[in-house]
Amino acid sequence: MKIFLHTLKTLPFLTVLFIILGGCSLRIGNYPLLPALFLIPIYYWLIFRPDWLPLWSLFGIGIFYDALMGSELGFSSLLLVLSGLIGYYIRPILSSQHFFLIWGIFCCYSLCYLMIYGLLFSGGWALLFSWAYGIVLYPLVAWSLSHLHLRLQSYV
Repeated sequence: MKIFLHTLKTLPFLTVLFIILGGCSLRIGNYPLLPALFLIPIYYWLIFRPDWLPLWSLFGIGIFYDALMGSELGFSSLLLVLSGLIGYYIRPILSSQHFFLIWGIFCCYSLCYLMIYGLLFSGGWALLFSWAYGIVLYPLVAWSLSHLHLRLQSYV
């Protein structure tokens, strides 16, 4: 049972990695889905199970993303760790009963992340469309993560 619980605690890290791997080449038109797409599971786990997604795993995810995309190593790690720290402070004001509030704060969270990312990497319109894709896909990804989270948690 302890092995299952330990494996369950790696679930947030693995969901973010799988979304990065699956979405790294996905585009709608000429606009990429990343980086806004991998912010969805990070935000979800920071809100509902922050103990399962520690800051060191956000650092590792950022290094992996930078290496995969060919950008400067450590930049995404810094942004993810800072957004993780902000997420810990936002968490107490959110309730799982108010989906639209959680979604609205995700819109602000991802916009701030992508604005800082875009200012330093000069992303332009591509990041704006990535943000729009993230907002549209948030309910679907959050629902699937919630279903997976609650289903697996019932076995513990």
